Amino acid sequence: MNSVMTFTHYTIAVHNLDSAVQNYKNLFGMEAVSEREHNDIGNFDSVSMGYDGVTVLRLIESSSDDSALARLMKSRKNEFNPHGEGVYMLAFEADDPEAIAQRVESHGGKITRLEGRKNVFVHPTSSNFGFMEIVPKK
Repeated sequence: MNSVMTFTHYTIAVHNLDSAVQNYKNLFGMEAVSEREHNDIGNFDSVSMGYDGVTVLRLIESSSDDSALARLMKSRKNEFNPHGEGVYMLAFEADDPEAIAQRVESHGGKITRLEGRKNVFVHPTSSNFGFMEIVPKK
């Protein structure tokens, strides 16, 4: 059986999380659907944004200058994007994330797994530079 992915939300890298939360509230009428949270693995802080308690996107801010997120944002800086902000990751859910991971690997793609977790990450070089996380369907 082929496992199918369903899109759940996207993540935006921002240089100032509090300012970005306010911006999405003002411009799009979104609400924070989570408290500010820290992710030790990626070394970033995040707030989920959406409507009526449903997440549409996550805003993330690096917690250190040497995190993978900070390095990516530095590489994206230019005159039109002085902070290197932008889409960071696409999130999907699937009945069997591992089956998708094995398919990606069998076709030459790169997968990252974290010990003790069932979600998998598709390396950007394997997906036309769309960093992807696939989590088990709830």
